Amino acid sequence: METKPNFIKHLGSNKTTLSKTIGLALTLLLFFILPHFLRNSQLIMFSRIFILAVYGMSYDILRGYTGFINLGQAIFFGSGVYIGVIFLNMQNDLTFFILALLFIVIYSLIGGFLMSKIVFKAGGVVAAAMITLAVGEIVRNIAERWRGVTGGQDGLPLSTSRVALQPLFTTRIGGYYFALIFLIVMTIILRKFVQSPTGKVLLSIRENEQRARFLGYDTIKYKTIALLVSSVASGMAGVFFSVIVRFANTDYLSLQYTINALLMTLVGGTGTLYGAIIGSAFITWIQNFLLDLNSSMGYQILRFPMIFIGTIYVLLVMFMPSGIIGGINKLKDNFDDIKAKVKDKIGPKVES
Repeated sequence: METKPNFIKHLGSNKTTLSKTIGLALTLLLFFILPHFLRNSQLIMFSRIFILAVYGMSYDILRGYTGFINLGQAIFFGSGVYIGVIFLNMQNDLTFFILALLFIVIYSLIGGFLMSKIVFKAGGVVAAAMITLAVGEIVRNIAERWRGVTGGQDGLPLSTSRVALQPLFTTRIGGYYFALIFLIVMTIILRKFVQSPTGKVLLSIRENEQRARFLGYDTIKYKTIALLVSSVASGMAGVFFSVIVRFANTDYLSLQYTINALLMTLVGGTGTLYGAIIGSAFITWIQNFLLDLNSSMGYQILRFPMIFIGTIYVLLVMFMPSGIIGGINKLKDNFDDIKAKVKDKIGPKVES
């Protein structure tokens, strides 16, 4: 038989779980209703946020859960954008979209495996990061020169006039739901991954790789698994993104897009997954806001939004070094401490 304190504790735990479930359900309901009240430009912005959030989460698997800095993450995202456009320009139907996803999965697994063989034998985090940067630049330069396939610097448009996936690809509201469902599914999958025994080992590698190796774990194998999962998720995000932007160019393969993923995780909070969603929303909204401000008011300096995003990021690091989620958790902890101190001063209530 449970004692009264244990029963109360159990009841409180159930209430917390129930409130979280209700909150999540209401949030999802809001996002499913929201597009009916948005303009086309806002639908595009939200669709970008959802897909870029998956891209950010793919980076968080490496940076937040493994401690590995990959400066070539855009290789897989950009390749996904290109593969999506190329396949859908061949035959614009659901079959070829699925084929594009299958192709990018195989491509990312092979590319991620080859990268792991080069990178994880390098001596140290900095050397590994520089190698991924070099590989990323090589891939981007190949794409620029392979004009017959990629369109070079001019890029490659998606022929929307021939798209057969009605209304999924041709309407903005269809694209919104398309991106939202992708985000939900990938969040569940990646959450399961980081909570699995493999995810726990990755966290131990992040904290102290030598100790993890001493405990008998093959750290190279586990880091390779993380890189493969991250590469596949990033590539799939690229394929979905191609449907929203309807265009592919070498910008999506550039260092800037890798930095975007890094900023998403840092702004939202590394090692949380959900931080990438907040970071994606923050960065995408800021970029859209600055570009709209530039077009309406003519401030030429706003043509370089990364300057302002960088400034805001510096301020966030100063005041919220653990990201937005970390800052919220710290405020919550401070509030709980204050509440506990007040409770101690008042003293326990006398039971009648």
